[in-house]
Amino acid sequence: MALARMTRLPASAALPYALRRDNEGAAAREAALAAFLASRTRTTVGRVLEKATRVATHKRPATALKGVAATDWFRLDTKDDVTVKWYPQGLSCGSDAGLASPAAFAISWYWRPAPSVEPQRGIRVSFLNVATLRYAHVLLVEPDAAGEPVPINVHAGGLVWYKNLLYVPDTTGGLRVFDLRNLCVGGPFDYPYTLPQSDVWSCDRALGARFSFASLDRGADPVLLVSGEYLTSGTGRVVRWALDADGSLAADETGTAVPVDAYTGPGSKIQGAASYKGRWYFSQSGLAGANDRLLTTAPGEAVRERMYPKGPEDLTVWRGKSTVWTIAEKPGGRVILGVPL
Repeated sequence: MALARMTRLPASAALPYALRRDNEGAAAREAALAAFLASRTRTTVGRVLEKATRVATHKRPATALKGVAATDWFRLDTKDDVTVKWYPQGLSCGSDAGLASPAAFAISWYWRPAPSVEPQRGIRVSFLNVATLRYAHVLLVEPDAAGEPVPINVHAGGLVWYKNLLYVPDTTGGLRVFDLRNLCVGGPFDYPYTLPQSDVWSCDRALGARFSFASLDRGADPVLLVSGEYLTSGTGRVVRWALDADGSLAADETGTAVPVDAYTGPGSKIQGAASYKGRWYFSQSGLAGANDRLLTTAPGEAVRERMYPKGPEDLTVWRGKSTVWTIAEKPGGRVILGVPL
């Protein structure tokens, strides 16, 4: 695949990505959330990490990575590694959230059941305790008017964990927000934990913006939220938003959040992007052979290529280790791995 230099776009190119908070529906949304929480027991991410029972593996044999120069890598348990019902997509880490201990990852998944055989389960997030290698699944839901949990049928192609909030991309709709202070014990389909949607930021679908993945730029001051487009051909865009002190999108008096900048990406089939201290990192899929690739560049510079596992998805930067991480989605090869920045 041909690669192109990143170019900063004019401000008008970011306008399709403008997001508006649904203030008119806020009262109904808050009432539904309150009804959902009324009969449930809340918990915390810390307790989830302490009590997690699924077990990941640390540092699989290097041959499993097919030559990728990883500093660390993990693999989920066998059931999650090979299932064709759930596919991992988004990746964020405790470093993004400002969580000092324990070191942790959060992984988003989307449900792909056999047609007309199993009910829709929507999306989930797994929290992995790096120290203990234990992890647990949390089902994400949208409360209906009666406070009942409804699965959210989106692709969840990215994930940002910042302070108390999780941001999940809705490919053609914008960003969905989940407040971790509303994390509850128990849930549908025998899930041990449930997290209800607390907010939504919507784009104008007619303008054709795509929210395929997301990450956090902790190298910027103030911190920026990043999102971008996956396109099967042509070059997608990446854009960045300012965040308020509480982690929410910075918006004007009309409730509209406009990106602070926008760039062209390096090529097609970009699955994830992260920016850190002026440099950009992109995961690219769809190459022939045993490996895909990690691309590194800065606006105006030539793009450098590095070997990556097949099916790389979202990216996140672990600042304390100076590494960039991805998760591979292919069943039987679901490695979470970090390489040096």
